[in-house]
Formats: sequence, structure tokens, C-alpha cells
Amino acid sequence: MAEVLSAFFDKISVPQGGDKIYKDECTYSFDNPESENGLYVCMQTFLGFGKAHVLRHYNQTGNPVYLHLKTTKKKIIKAPETEEEKAKPTRLAIGVEGGFAGDDSDQYEYEESNSVVLLPDFISFSLPDASLPEKVQLAVTGIISAESASRMEQVAAWDGEKRFISKHADNLKQLDNGVKVPPTGWKCTRCDLTQNLWINLTDGAILCGRKYFDGSGGNNHAVEYYKEKGFPLAVKLGTITPNGAGG
Repeated sequence: MAEVLSAFFDKISVPQGGDKIYKDECTYSFDNPESENGLYVCMQTFLGFGKAHVLRHYNQTGNPVYLHLKTTKKKIIKAPETEEEKAKPTRLAIGVEGGFAGDDSDQYEYEESNSVVLLPDFISFSLPDASLPEKVQLAVTGIISAESASRMEQVAAWDGEKRFISKHADNLKQLDNGVKVPPTGWKCTRCDLTQNLWINLTDGAILCGRKYFDGSGGNNHAVEYYKEKGFPLAVKLGTITPNGAGG
């Protein structure tokens, strides 16, 4: 039955270096591979769609071949660590070696069940399948192994300019003041905001960011704190990954 895909070779492209693969999230919604119906990636344009929108793309383009990505997230419950097993933090940071760990009692494993789908009838060919035509297999491998477009944009945003060591970072002082930063549940220390929060790298104070022109955002408490204390460096919570890169 897989031979039916041979009739659509002109609608299948093998990703080349530099091609953007939109396999993290639907173009029109927040559907992703972990959503109930997974994500459908057009094997010609490499755009991703949730099930509610993939037929729209098919009707507009006539592209019938899609890679269906479905990831199932399963929680693994670990026994809590004893006090002896817990390492004492040595850095004022979250999620990095020597810093404050996240809630590691809840870890996850992921099961992937991918397939090639032929629209409009959603005829499915489960993967891996050695009987699929070579071009289809090459396209599938290329899409799955490629960096996603969103990841490429993140890397470009962080690596597009030469990096310099700030004069403040070079002589940064971190106070041994007993402040313990929790892995979750952050809130501005001067108001009730729980978003757009910044942690001061000198003393660990968590405060909200700037207020935007439309009144949204924060209440300027991080800026006010800098003017009061003179501690110059802060980082936005949630923007640093475990390996220290921007997320």
C-alpha cells in the first residue's frame, strides 16, 4: 500500500541545510506534538499544523503528504531525596550545576509514535516502515533530525552579535545573605505580579520588570530596586536553560 505515495513525489521535499522546519507548534494554534492529536508537518513546505487546521493547508496548496508527530509525555515518580543526598547550593542560580534544582521528584519520559499521513482521508503509514519509498524515508529522516525553526531563531537571536563581558559581571559581588530562591512559585517582593520577573544577581531579590506603554508588563520594581541599592545585574526568570544558554 505504501507504493501509493510514489504518485506524490512532486509534493515531497527532502530538507536541505538552512531549510526552516516548523515542527514545534501549529502555525495557527498552540497545538504541538504533545497535543491530543499531535502535529502534522507538510512534507513540502515544512509548516506544522494541528488537526483542526491541516485540512485548510491541504485545500489551499494541494499538498497531501504530512509527517504526523505524536509525543506522549509520561510522568515518572521518584522517591524523594534524603537530606544527605541533596547537594547544598553554591551558586545563586536555578537549574544549573551548583545552583538551586527544580522539582526533580517529577521527571518525565517521552514516547514518540510518528507516521506519514496522506490527506484528505488521513491514510496513515506508521513509522518506521522499510517499505516506504526512499524519497519519503529521506524526507522523514530530514524533518525529524533537523533543528526546528524556533530553535534556529533562538540561536540566531543569541549568537547574532559578538558577546562582551560586562564591566559589572567582571566584578560581580554576590551577597551571602541566606536568601533561598524556590524553583517555582516566584512573585515580585513588592507586589503580587507572578510574570515578567527578574532576579537580582547580587542578593537574589525577585522583582517585576518595566511597565509597558499600554500599562501592561510590570510595575518597574526591578528598576526602582537598582536605583535604591545600586546592584546592576539582573536576569529574567525563565530565560536561562540548565546548560546556561538563553531559552
